[in-house]
Amino acid sequence: MPAMADAPLRGYNGRHEWFWEPGDEEHIFPVENLMEMYYKSVGRNSTLIIGLTPDPNGLLPEPDVKRLKEWGDETKRRFSTPIASTSGKGKKMVLKLNKNILVNHVIIQEDIQFGERVREYTIEGLVDGKWKKLAKGQSIGNKRIEKFEQQSISKLRLIIQKSTNEPIIKNLSVFYIEKK
Repeated sequence: MPAMADAPLRGYNGRHEWFWEPGDEEHIFPVENLMEMYYKSVGRNSTLIIGLTPDPNGLLPEPDVKRLKEWGDETKRRFSTPIASTSGKGKKMVLKLNKNILVNHVIIQEDIQFGERVREYTIEGLVDGKWKKLAKGQSIGNKRIEKFEQQSISKLRLIIQKSTNEPIIKNLSVFYIEKK
């Protein structure tokens, strides 16, 4: 089931640059666009391949290297420190938080060495003593990133409605990601 997504690093403003050109730095995608690519590829169980354009010397131009570093730093800022995480087997998992905490992202990962089993799921948060749907989807695979409006929750619940076999979740993590 995993797909492959490919895009050039230099393709901003309607250009689609797979090859290096001098003076083309204004077409390097901004970090926010690159993050959106990340969400829509890696965050949807796909492999993201960024087309990099070496210069005539076979080196990546400094502006490209700088943007890739900024992108890596932003990805780490958002996803390197979850509020809480758990793992387990079965069709329902509950992640208890110590108190009501603001959240706006969830990462789910299956243990794909046993195959991609999940076919339909719902993520709920306990808001003021009642379960509220935060997100739903149809597959998880290696990684699924769900982004939603911030909620103050005390528990997070993953409910798997359909699967081909017993679901094995190697990571269920919750995050609050502040906008820059």
